[in-house]
Amino acid sequence: MALNASFGFSGKDVRPAGCTTSEEVGDFVYVSGVPVLGRDQVRRANPDSPLAMPAVGVVIFKVSSEECLVQWIGETPDVFAGLTAGKQYWLGPNAKAASLPTRSATGRLAQVVGVATAPTRFYVKPDGVMTKLFT
Repeated sequence: MALNASFGFSGKDVRPAGCTTSEEVGDFVYVSGVPVLGRDQVRRANPDSPLAMPAVGVVIFKVSSEECLVQWIGETPDVFAGLTAGKQYWLGPNAKAASLPTRSATGRLAQVVGVATAPTRFYVKPDGVMTKLFT
């Protein structure tokens, strides 16, 4: 995968995945089903739905409307904006990185997704432990 070589990632850090038009660069995703033609299937993670969790990586490139590159672990290329370097981030309700976990009346799952390494880069390291937060 030539794109990976330009970022300096190993093949295990970034992999192509099946996605939909809903997933955008910067969205954290969960594995939504069995692999198809050797590609994992992913959808936007949703902390309001246990079925759409846990987040396992972030979309770093859209190859087409049905294929994306997912960063599973490690530092992303410059696909973010406005992050605070050194700050830990959580999965937000919009599938983006959030500076604090958010609560809801029905309970929202809180999951750490990694740490910003620069205003535009992120070290992806999703935590497997999730806590349900209520208002």
